[in-house]
Amino acid sequence: MKLKSKIFFLSSSFVIIVLTVNPYTLSLLPRDPVVLMVSHYTLYLAGVIAGYSLFRFSKLFIIPAVIPPIIFHLPYFFVESGINLGWTFIDYLSMVVGGVLLGGALRKAGTFTKALLFVLYMVGDTTLAVLLILGFPVYSPPVIQFSPYTPDQLVIVSYVMFGVMNVILFVVVGYTLRKLLS
Repeated sequence: MKLKSKIFFLSSSFVIIVLTVNPYTLSLLPRDPVVLMVSHYTLYLAGVIAGYSLFRFSKLFIIPAVIPPIIFHLPYFFVESGINLGWTFIDYLSMVVGGVLLGGALRKAGTFTKALLFVLYMVGDTTLAVLLILGFPVYSPPVIQFSPYTPDQLVIVSYVMFGVMNVILFVVVGYTLRKLLS
């Protein structure tokens, strides 16, 4: 990759991080779980962009790359990250690092591995979104007693998740069709 391209991708990652991690968005976290969920997507994406443009890791790096999104979507850690600034920074840093690891490993990953990652992501996010739409209080009291989030707020989170999944699906299908037709 050329230097100009690397600078563009690194600059893009930096801008995404700055737009995500700032005093305004951080102040919204204890009140709005949508901001926390969107920040996971944006920070992981920023890491993937940076990792893809800078590094060539073994495909084995995919394993530690997927751990942060799994951990910080478990109810206890998700809520803790939303209300505790120390946890928020651990969460945010791990999302970027996980994204860098995944981005750096994608070039060495085969088609099957990429497809498997995509399917697992879609199944995981769909399952979580459906639970939230149905009003299961997985991130709310009584399951997480100290959570400030209500099931109604989390229904909105699920709609955002479905929106993001549709965008990602559209990009993946478009990319795949373009490769097949060329």
